Formats: sequence, structure tokens, C-alpha cells
Amino acid sequence: MISNKLRIVFVFFLFVFFENSFGQTWVDSLDSYAREAFLPAKNYKWRWTHAALLNTMMKQYDDCAPEQKPLYLGYIKTAMSKTYAVANGKTPNSVASAMGLAFLYSVTKEEKYKTKAEQVYADYLKIRRTKEGAVSHLMLFTELWDDTMFMIGEFLLKMYAATGDEKYLDEFVKQFRLHREKLQNKENGLWVHGWDSDNKTHCTFCSEMYWADKQKRTSTEIWGRGNGWIVVTLSDALETIPKTNVYWTELAGYLKEMLVRLPELQEVQTGHWYQLPVRKGEKDNWIESSSTAMFAYGINVALDLSLVNDTAYRTCVNRAYKGLRQYSTITAGKHYLTAKNVCIGTCIGHTKYYFKRKSITGSPYGLGMFIQFGRRYEKRM
Repeated sequence: MISNKLRIVFVFFLFVFFENSFGQTWVDSLDSYAREAFLPAKNYKWRWTHAALLNTMMKQYDDCAPEQKPLYLGYIKTAMSKTYAVANGKTPNSVASAMGLAFLYSVTKEEKYKTKAEQVYADYLKIRRTKEGAVSHLMLFTELWDDTMFMIGEFLLKMYAATGDEKYLDEFVKQFRLHREKLQNKENGLWVHGWDSDNKTHCTFCSEMYWADKQKRTSTEIWGRGNGWIVVTLSDALETIPKTNVYWTELAGYLKEMLVRLPELQEVQTGHWYQLPVRKGEKDNWIESSSTAMFAYGINVALDLSLVNDTAYRTCVNRAYKGLRQYSTITAGKHYLTAKNVCIGTCIGHTKYYFKRKSITGSPYGLGMFIQFGRRYEKRM
């Protein structure tokens, strides 16, 4: 009979063997769980949360070995087929999933995907805007949110890549400039969560009343995942746009200014950034894993593009990779790992509002960004 202690040791070494043999890592387990158990393509819905995982599947297709491409292409095709009839771009959150249509057109050249994607773009052009032309995150009120740049940005970039039409790139840069003008904190380069057009006292389904500063009209807090969305979208823009393009250097500068404070804001022991990153160490603040994966992803891209070279940035991504594995993954069933310490979907509020947001396990954006960062990091190993 094998003692319990020996059995535990055996299982431990079996797990280590699995993670280090045949190219298998903990990121592979997250990927399998996301596709097979958490969000199979047949269950895909036309919503921003699912779009965050769809974005990951497209990147996996681009980066994987030829024999694996049918796996990820099949996922994307099934997801878009399932939602083709309801595809629309009436809000920024609705636009997000249309990145899949643009991607499929670029890969397959099937006109139906381009036609539907152009219909989404036509919807997008009708979204409420500020007088300068910045897209409102909400349908009934004019508000700019940092989240918007991922929701519309990834679609616009995919349309540019698929068609070569500069109008999509022009629109992307226009929206980025207008949002940055209203939301950037000049002291640290990061963005506050939102800007309200006229200091209304309304709230949406989850925002707090009176969140906007009466003079600046902005929210007071710099939210982790909101900034993560921007960092990821900028990173993807720099890998989509040719370096010879007139916009490339401008966008590279925007990414660098967002990364400059991140090394000092990272929590050393866990390798994570906080729910409210600039309030590092404050009571009730907590480590948030989706923003950690997003920030680390952006730093990896900046390192690959030689936008940053300081050893502090390399230390950041090393800590994040180890920290996410140690502190923010958990078993899911017998065969998988999933993500934890992920902030639930979040609107705009004051400090305590963010501190009190729930931490959840899984989520398409948590899993998606763990995978994106993990894959990127492992390519550098």
C-alpha cells in the first residue's frame, strides 16, 4: 500500500512532468478549459464579455502551429455563425464581437463576413457622440469610458487589416485621441474611468450617483482593467499597423506613456497590480488578475518592439507570469485550471465602489487575457 504522503508526492511530480513535457504549460490548461468547458463556441453570445475571449482565439490562430489552426478557426467560425443573425453595432459593447467577422473575412475572403461587418460599421457610425465626434459608451447619455477603446478599437483594427481601407485606421486614431484628451491623468499617463458630458446626476444599471467631478466632469479613479483594455488595444494596434505608417510612432508614444509608472505600482510578492493601481497598498484595495495579465501583455509587446528596454520591465513580466500561476489560478474539475481574482464587470464610481466590487472565478476576459499574456510570455522564454 502506498502511503498518503507518497501519493501526494507522486501526484505533484506527475503535475510538474505534465507542465514541462511536450510543450504543455498551465496556459494550455486555461486554453482547453476556456474552449471546451467554460465557453464552447456553440454557446457564444453577441456580447462584449464573450468578445474578449474571441479576441484571444484569433490571436491563438495567428500564432499557433499550422496543424492547430483548424481548431481555433473552427471556434471563431462557429461563434460567428451562431450569432450572425443578431450581429449589430448599436453600442460600443455590441461592436466588439464584430472583430470576428472582420477576422474571418481576412482569412477566408468569404464576402458574407465582409458584408455583415460593414453593416456593423454602418450601425457604429450612428452611435451617440460628443460634439467633437467621440463615441459615447452609453445609448441614452453621452459619456466617454476607457473600456470603449477596446470594444470599438479591436474591430476597427481588424477591418483595417482585412480590407486595407485607411478609413478604419483614421477612425481608430481619431477615437483614441478624443478619449485620451478627456480621460488621461497627466501625472501618471494612465486614464480615469470616465467622462460625463454635462455633470448629470443619473446613474446607469451599475454606476454610482454623482461620480463625475463637477469641474473636470471626469471620474476620480484610475481603474485597473479599464487601463488594461487600452494597453492591450494599443499593443495590438502597433502590431497591426506598419511601422512606416504615419500613425505608428504616435501610437507607440501613447503606449510608452501608459507603461512608465507600472513597474513601481506592481506588488512585488504576488506580481500583480491592484484593482485601483495608483492606490497601491491602501486598505481594502486588492490584487486584480485580469488587469495584471493585460498590463504584462502590453509590457511584453513593448519589449518585443524595443519601445522599452529597462530591466525593470523584464522583471515585471517575470513576476506577473509566476504570480498569476501561483496566486490567481485554481483547479476547475479534474482536468483544467481557471482564473481567479478577476473583478466582475464594473461601471463607474468612487474609491469604495471599486474596492467593494466582487472578485470572481473564470470570466471570458479573465481567461482570455491570462492566455494572451501567457502565450506571449512563453514565446520569449
